[in-house]
Amino acid sequence: MKIEDQIAELHHLFSPCYLCPLNCGAKRNKGEIGLCRAGKSIKIASYTLYKGEEPPLVGNSGSGAIFFSYCNLRCVYCQNYNFSQLGRGKEISIEDLANIMLKLQNKGALNINLVTPTHFIPDIASAIFIARKNGLMLPIVYNTSGYESVKIIKLLKGIVDIYLVDFRYGTDTAGKKYSKVPYYTEITKAAIKEMYNQVGNLLMERGIAKRGIIIRHLLFPNGINELKNIVNFIVNNLSKDVYFSLMSQYVPVYQAKMYPEINRKITKREFFLASRIVRDAGIRNGWIQYK
Repeated sequence: MKIEDQIAELHHLFSPCYLCPLNCGAKRNKGEIGLCRAGKSIKIASYTLYKGEEPPLVGNSGSGAIFFSYCNLRCVYCQNYNFSQLGRGKEISIEDLANIMLKLQNKGALNINLVTPTHFIPDIASAIFIARKNGLMLPIVYNTSGYESVKIIKLLKGIVDIYLVDFRYGTDTAGKKYSKVPYYTEITKAAIKEMYNQVGNLLMERGIAKRGIIIRHLLFPNGINELKNIVNFIVNNLSKDVYFSLMSQYVPVYQAKMYPEINRKITKREFFLASRIVRDAGIRNGWIQYK
């Protein structure tokens, strides 16, 4: 399928909206709001040279991050809740977005990092197409919560170069409780398999990511069993060579105080156990981030 045809199919799935596993069917072109709370137009919170991602994505100059407003998850601990949950941001056109991508490239960005892009992906794909015609040469990073439709991921083949995917939960129960979505684990596993089949393990040139997948997990309080399930999936269904990023930066913000079991930072013991689980599973590529 040609890129133009893929983009046309993405737009076909926009209204009624079937861009994510929630399949809400909102007629967004007619002014209806989806379950993600996004409407017709692209909305972004900010864009910047960002150094908060994994080393191969930021190098010395930074990742060209574009933070999109809204999200199809309802994470009760979301650190970006001002724009992901409350919708802070500015509406822009497809042409504006293409120009932002080119501006980030001119500033020295190593990639274009699309942060929570799912609900705007048809227009984003169109913007990438325009930007490519006008000189964009950077890898495209699809920075996602993992709660993705396999059909949509397949339509991104040749458009997205790097999948930066958060694998948040090892059980559907946790996904329902803390992010308010059904079948999180089942859906995310299927999406990640497609991402991995599409781009494979991370490929780098001089330490800078060019193509592939990075899987991240933010360790939660009392979350060791969730991590075990995630690591087992990676080892048994993907590869021990996958680049895996274990993060310890969890902070109980937003609505986390309503859930006593996650209303604290993780302990040193929890982080030690989590690190050992990853190493014992044979995963050697990636990062263990302790703060």
